[in-house]
Amino acid sequence: MVRLRRIFLFLLLIGLVSGKTGTARAQTPGSLTFRTLTAAQGLSENSVYSMVQDRQGFLWFGTQDGLSRYDGVEFRVFRNDPQRAGSLSSNFILSLAEDQQGRLWVGTGGGGLCRYNPVTGRFQAFEYEQNDINGLADNFVRVVFCDQKGQIWAGTEGGLHRFVPAKKHFQRFTHPLTPKENLRRNSVRAITQTSGGQLWVGTGEGRVSWLDARTGYLAPDTRWQATSAITALQPDAAGGLWIGTETDGLWYLPAQGPAKAVGRLPGGPGETIRALFLDRQHELWVGTNKGLVRYQPTTGTFTTYQHHSNAPHSLPDNVVLSVFQDRSGLLWTGTEGGISSFEGRPSAFATYPEPQGPVWAVCEDRAGRVWVGTESMGVVRYDAATGQRQTFRHNPADPGSLSEDFVRALCVDKRGRLWVGTQSQGLDCLEPGATRFVHYRHDPAVKGSLSEDFVRTVYEDPQGRLWVGTEGGLNLFNPEANNFTAFRHEPANPHSLSNNFVRVVHQDRSGLIWVGTGGGGLCRYNPETGRFVAFRADDHNPRSLSSNFVRSILEDHTGRLWIGTEGGGLCRLDDPSRGQFTTFREPQGLPNDVVYGMLEDASAHLWLSTNKGLARFTPANNQFYTFDTRDGLPFDEFNAGGYHRGRRGRLYFGGVEGLVSFTPGAVRTNTTPPPVVLTGFRKFNQLVELDTSITVRRRVELAPSDYFFSLEFAALNFRLPEKNRYAYMLENFDPDWVQAGTKREATYTNLDPGTYTFRVRATNNDGIWNPRGTALTIVVQPHWYSTWWFRVLISWLLFGLLFLAYRLRVRQLLALERVRHNIARDLHDDMGSTLSSISILSQIARTHQHNQRTEQATALLDQIGDSSRRMLDAMDDIVWTINPAHDSMEDVVARMRSFASDVLEARGIDFTFRVDPSVAGLRLNMRARREFFLLFKEAVNNLAKYAQCQQAAISLVYEHHRLVLTVEDDGVGFDPAAPAQGGGNGLTNMRSRAAAMKGVLDIQTAPGKGTVLRLNVPLKH
Repeated sequence: MVRLRRIFLFLLLIGLVSGKTGTARAQTPGSLTFRTLTAAQGLSENSVYSMVQDRQGFLWFGTQDGLSRYDGVEFRVFRNDPQRAGSLSSNFILSLAEDQQGRLWVGTGGGGLCRYNPVTGRFQAFEYEQNDINGLADNFVRVVFCDQKGQIWAGTEGGLHRFVPAKKHFQRFTHPLTPKENLRRNSVRAITQTSGGQLWVGTGEGRVSWLDARTGYLAPDTRWQATSAITALQPDAAGGLWIGTETDGLWYLPAQGPAKAVGRLPGGPGETIRALFLDRQHELWVGTNKGLVRYQPTTGTFTTYQHHSNAPHSLPDNVVLSVFQDRSGLLWTGTEGGISSFEGRPSAFATYPEPQGPVWAVCEDRAGRVWVGTESMGVVRYDAATGQRQTFRHNPADPGSLSEDFVRALCVDKRGRLWVGTQSQGLDCLEPGATRFVHYRHDPAVKGSLSEDFVRTVYEDPQGRLWVGTEGGLNLFNPEANNFTAFRHEPANPHSLSNNFVRVVHQDRSGLIWVGTGGGGLCRYNPETGRFVAFRADDHNPRSLSSNFVRSILEDHTGRLWIGTEGGGLCRLDDPSRGQFTTFREPQGLPNDVVYGMLEDASAHLWLSTNKGLARFTPANNQFYTFDTRDGLPFDEFNAGGYHRGRRGRLYFGGVEGLVSFTPGAVRTNTTPPPVVLTGFRKFNQLVELDTSITVRRRVELAPSDYFFSLEFAALNFRLPEKNRYAYMLENFDPDWVQAGTKREATYTNLDPGTYTFRVRATNNDGIWNPRGTALTIVVQPHWYSTWWFRVLISWLLFGLLFLAYRLRVRQLLALERVRHNIARDLHDDMGSTLSSISILSQIARTHQHNQRTEQATALLDQIGDSSRRMLDAMDDIVWTINPAHDSMEDVVARMRSFASDVLEARGIDFTFRVDPSVAGLRLNMRARREFFLLFKEAVNNLAKYAQCQQAAISLVYEHHRLVLTVEDDGVGFDPAAPAQGGGNGLTNMRSRAAAMKGVLDIQTAPGKGTVLRLNVPLKH
């Protein structure tokens, strides 16, 4: 008998008996979720003694082995480096504080006090020096504090120190000397300031003292009796002090009245207090050697949070060294096992211990009991009032049990009946108070039976009609006849149901029935006409339904219809007559395009269940907030059909790992835009240390060789920083914002020279943008050949070349003009006068001929002949001169040789004509060639006419860039001072021609001594 009882109890425990009852409350989220960072994620060391947030938004953590700066994703570690100027003086960091100028003060264990300049990224150390009364008393700085006036205070083993910026030294404050001194009497372990401005210190001797500005000494509070060393002080809004001790627990010292041993209350934090912090809700957080303790002064209760090895989100270590709250309200605790962030209030999302498997349906009855349809455990009912749980399962031996344990739909109608749609065994009904189910099955032989046993939705409309969606069409329950009217797809009837796979049914306020199908889109049924109208997806129409697979339908408080689809996101029906929709998908902020369920809360927000968590959508501004396991949800993947809004506004969603419920108003969102900062600058993937920190720098100049660079950035939001999103743009390069997602780096290559502005903005974990972000001006210097000065130089050079070409052209034109002028002058002077004399002589000769004066006529004709030959010679000289083919010296020499031969040989004068080989290749311009040849011709003619010589010598040489012509004879010579023979101007003409060539004409002669004519003309080879 005992054995049978045990078997029966076992069956009850595993839930195989219909109507099982047990105690199982919904899980109240009382525990906190700690998200821990350790050395494995980049923290310099796991023992975190102090924390501070600077004005830019970075978090700084002081550890036993260096200082860590955190941007939400990465750590930058600062350590002592003897080889690097401006590094930390010691790696043992005990305390941190920021002054009003944004500089960080670091108290070290053995390295004195350091001040970090965020502009330069360097530390300045203030260390103990022997016999320096204006310096630190020792290098062990346990605490550093910035008061309400911005003054920096440091506590050492030798007293309290105030930094004097004007003199860059310290003023020391101690207790007055007593006959019996204690070594730890002036050992300052804690510093704080009350709201009234009074400065307080806690000492290693165990005293709590205030700074007496009148006497300049530390004055112990007489209400406090020294017991053990003071480890922490925390003021409250009432002017009192919370006091943490080394071995005597937690105390409170009010503004007036005696001290109170608060830590000795039941559940107190124990004897050893390591840290104290009062958060914005005025709750006190106490760091101890046995965990983190929260004290609520309003109730006088303590809650302790400890490390649990089997709980990944518990406190990382029980030795808590520091507690801090950042600007967003997120709390941080430093332990010997790393740094953890946590919300002071538990998660709003509650889970149920059972069922632990997939949940496909959920509803609430009039008594507030929750009914849950599961995949393998049947139906589970929770009674919040009694805390009881009852399970309804399939029992093959009991025909009145649930027909199948896989439940896909639940509905409690107005009469209190529970309708259960199963995966493949039809529809079940449980009357109020009954324990046996009535079954409705599909029977092809029975008219009015359920159209199909695969039930997917059960819905009661406002008129109390029951609609059942199956894999074989839509069914309307007829309670009088206890049968169903079926609506199916009829291929020949365009006004029939578009698809038999019915997933969801809803009646709107106008009485129309909306049916969501699996593949046939959305149908609208008019009960008055009995016709269906289908709305389907159209790839060519962006205003059509986004997907033909409809999972949920919601009518909001304004009467708008919202459609949740599988793969098409969320649709809003804008125009039912034309079938126009507005679609919201992942690019608009939806976490996933599969929308299983939709519920509207009291604040008109829509809550959507997806494959990637929950989304809260605000139709007023189209704003999405997303929630997943990182926000406290027990799982991210939800199921179709598993959603329900309770009578008191509580929302229920079923998923692959159970059921989650919450009150929408308790779900917190982060509405604070995050600060955005630049965190790194790289060239060719190598981090570049700038003279000014990139976080505060506003301008960077790049050389032409720096054609590959990267910028790193961060949003300083520490609430789920992995959900931060970024967008950046390089003005004058990027045409629009680049949506970077979670990527925190932008890389650019081969930018043209110019000035650019890099801008980056970011969202916090809930998608709130900081539209301003941050900016950096980037100047890309051009290559030297692209600089403005080089361009100016080139322009001037080009201008000079053009001007030179212009001058040359003008010179050529002037030269041509001179040639033309000379030719015209020669033709006018020589040819014109010669032709005139010929004309005159011809008339005279004609007269002599008519008068029969033959001799006179003959003489005139001879004269006319001579004039004609001279004119032909002059014409020949002119033609030869202007011909460019005769510019070379070879042609000049040949003509000179020919002319000399013709003239001198006719006179019987022997001559030599010698030309030096260096003359070959020389060229004379037209004018020089003309002047040179005519001067030579004049010299030879004079020699032939007047020299009366037997021998003549002509030579032409090129030496020292000068062309030298020598004409020499052994004739009678002449007196250069005497009048010219024949009364001509030969010598004058030759000197004029030599001057035109910038040459020198030298004539050496005397009567009876012959003549030497030497022409020296400068000439470039």
